[in-house]
Amino acid sequence: SAPAASAHAIISLGGVDAVAGQTSRMTLEVQHGCLTDEDGVLQVIASVGKPWGRLRPLPVEGWSMTQRRLPKGQQITWTKVDGIPQVFNVPVYFPIDVTWPSKPGVIGMAVTQICAQDTTVWNTPMGPATADADSPPVTPMPQVKVLPAP
Repeated sequence: SAPAASAHAIISLGGVDAVAGQTSRMTLEVQHGCLTDEDGVLQVIASVGKPWGRLRPLPVEGWSMTQRRLPKGQQITWTKVDGIPQVFNVPVYFPIDVTWPSKPGVIGMAVTQICAQDTTVWNTPMGPATADADSPPVTPMPQVKVLPAP
C-alpha cells in the first residue's frame, strides 16, 4: 500500500554532527503515513544493521518500547500503550541516544509504521533519479552521515 505523499520517517540530529565513535542523541520522527484520515498509527518498528553502534531509546509518553538484537543488527519496537491509534496528521518523536559506529559513512534505518488498516515501510535507499526510479523514492529510508572523528 502506498503511503500519503507527505508522510516520511525522518532522523533529526538536533544540530549535532554524528561523529564516529562518539555518543549523541537523534530523534526519529514518524509522520502520519496511514492511508486514510480515519486510520492511525499503532506501532513503529526501527531496524538497523551491524554498521550502527549502540542504540538506547528513551521513553515516549503513551508508547511502550522493546529492543532486541538481531543476527545482523538491532530492532526497536514502539507500541501505543492504550491501543488507541495516534491521531491523524500528528507526528510522533522517538528520541534515541546513539554511540555512532567507529568508521565514518552513511548508515540507514528501515522504519515500519503499522496502522489499524495498513502498513508503510520506509526502506528504499535514497539515490539519483533513473529511468526506472524517481528521486526521492516514495518510501525513502532515513539515513545519517557519520563523520570521521577529529
